[in-house]
Amino acid sequence: MGNSQGKKRLIALSTLICALVVVPGLAGAASTTASTPQPLMTIAVANNSSRDILHLYLSPVDHDAWGPDLFSEGTILRVGETFTISDAACTGNEIKVIAEDRQGCFVYGLISCAQGSAGWTITDATPPDCGN
Repeated sequence: MGNSQGKKRLIALSTLICALVVVPGLAGAASTTASTPQPLMTIAVANNSSRDILHLYLSPVDHDAWGPDLFSEGTILRVGETFTISDAACTGNEIKVIAEDRQGCFVYGLISCAQGSAGWTITDATPPDCGN
């Protein structure tokens, strides 16, 4: 009977030691993942099209909802100009950049998040989405 109680105590002690070692490690891994900052990028948007750009947005590739307009009131990306987006947060492998012209047409570009900086050039060959 004493041998049986000793085995039970040994099993209980082993279980307690495993719990003390494993659980804090799992909690630490979860908090590291949750607190890992999203990579930030710099994106240079060049307007080499024949139309002015009035609004610029960012979005994760798989989302239909866009972030806020990146242009301050009255900002226009005129033909031949470049606008730099600083500290764009990448939540995946790519980020979507959306530009809107005076006619309410949108153009889209996908930027790889693999580098800390990238560029997107809007040209007349970039197909617009005018809601048609």
